[in-house]
Amino acid sequence: MCKTAIYQKERRCLVCEKSIHGRSDKIFCGINCKNHYHSEVRKITKTISAETVKIINKNWAILTSMMTKDYNQVTVKKLTLQRLGFDFGAITSVHSNHSFINFGIYNYIYYITKYDKVVIMRNKEESIITPFLFKRMLKQFPILAI
Repeated sequence: MCKTAIYQKERRCLVCEKSIHGRSDKIFCGINCKNHYHSEVRKITKTISAETVKIINKNWAILTSMMTKDYNQVTVKKLTLQRLGFDFGAITSVHSNHSFINFGIYNYIYYITKYDKVVIMRNKEESIITPFLFKRMLKQFPILAI
């Protein structure tokens, strides 16, 4: 008679490192560890979300200061925006046309030319969503805040 031993790696709780017994897909030793883990994940996600919205709002304020009421399009140097603290990685939308990729921040779109100039335009296609309206939407629909 040949007996085969089943080797099973000892599973440990993700939070407290205690040994786990029971179902093979169980990752927490109990409900307290599970609640603690998910609470921390929500905190981190909420913080990242708030920081991102803050950066996007700052970008919107910079674009608003560059635009005048008389013009629908303004061209500025990329370096000028960078010196004002503009973050080119934080956007609310991306649009593509035949020659450029347009990046959107609420009611503005911009694209970068090959000469490191940034062309800023008012976005006529989308409804105007300002940071103030966005914050109001977050209060009404908290699911948007992630």
